[in-house]
Amino acid sequence: MDAQRLRKAPNIAIVGSTSLLGKELREMIENRGLPMGRLALLETEEYAGLLQEFAGEIQITQVISPNAFNDIDIAFFTCGPEIMQAYVASGAKIPDLTIDLTQAGLDGSVYLHGISDPRILRTERYFVNPHPAAIVIGRILAHVHDKFAVESVAATILQPASERGNAGVDELQEQTVSLLNFQQLEKKVFNGQLAFNILPEPGFSAATERRILNQLEAVFGNTFPKPALHAVQVPVFHSLAFSIFINVSNGGELGPHFAKHPAFEMHDSSESASPVGVVGSDKIHIERLRATPNGSHALWAVADNLRIAASNAIQTAEHIMLAPTLDA
Repeated sequence: MDAQRLRKAPNIAIVGSTSLLGKELREMIENRGLPMGRLALLETEEYAGLLQEFAGEIQITQVISPNAFNDIDIAFFTCGPEIMQAYVASGAKIPDLTIDLTQAGLDGSVYLHGISDPRILRTERYFVNPHPAAIVIGRILAHVHDKFAVESVAATILQPASERGNAGVDELQEQTVSLLNFQQLEKKVFNGQLAFNILPEPGFSAATERRILNQLEAVFGNTFPKPALHAVQVPVFHSLAFSIFINVSNGGELGPHFAKHPAFEMHDSSESASPVGVVGSDKIHIERLRATPNGSHALWAVADNLRIAASNAIQTAEHIMLAPTLDA
C-alpha cells in the first residue's frame, strides 16, 4: 500500500468481480468517478480469464492469489463467504487495506458510514462492511434515536434471493420456470420451494439475525436495546423489505423527521415503496409510518440490498483516502 497514492488515485482490486455484489460495486465505482489508478478484477480459477468492461476498457479477470494484490492499495472482497473463508484458511495474506463485503464472519472493524467513529479509519486496516439489513436498521434507529429515545425495536426482515448470491437468484428463476412448466424443482440453495412461496430457512436466517445483531452492537454499543429480529426468505430477486415496530420514550411525529434526511425517501399511498421499485436507489424508502394502538410506531421500509452495501463500502474507501494520519 502506497500512502501517497492512496490519497490521490489508489490501485483497487475487486475480489469476486463477477458476483452480483461485485458487479454492483464495479458499476458504482465507475459511475461515481472514484479517483483511482489501476483496477484488478479477481476471481476463482473457474472464472479467471473472463473479459469485463470498465470505463470503456476491457479488463481480464485474474485468479485470486497473494501475488495478485501486489501494488494494490484497497481491496474490496465481494466474493461468496465460502471463498473468503477458504482464502483465509489457506494462510494467504490479506491485503493491507481491505473492505470485506462477504459476510464471512471474520473479525474486523465494522464501519457504517455516517454513524461509526471516523477516527478508526486512521488506524485500522481491515473493515467489515455491515450486512445490508444492518445498514438499513442501523440508519433508521440512529435517526430516530437522534430525536426520540428508542426503548424497543422489533423487525421482520424479508430477504431476497440475491442475499444467497448468483446461485440463489438462479435457483429462484429455475424454480419459477419449472413450476410454470410442471417440472421437478431444484432445491440446492434453499430448503424447499421458494418460487410463489415463503420459507423460514431457519439455519441461514438464524445466522443472519446473529450477524446483524453483532454488527449493530459493534457500531452502537449499548446506545439502545437490541432489536428483536425475525428473518424469512421471500420469492424476490433483489431488495430487502422490513416491517418494523419502534417504541420511543418521548412522543412525536417520526414522518417529518425522516423526510428531512437525505438517506430516506418517504412514500404515500399513490407511490408504493416496493422491492422492484427501489432497485438502483441508494436511499431507504419508507411507507405506512403510523402509530399503533399500543403507542409504538410501525413502518414499512425497502432498500436495494446490493446497492446499499456497495454504497457504504465506497463511502468507506473515500473517507479512508481522506484520513490525514493514515500510515503505510
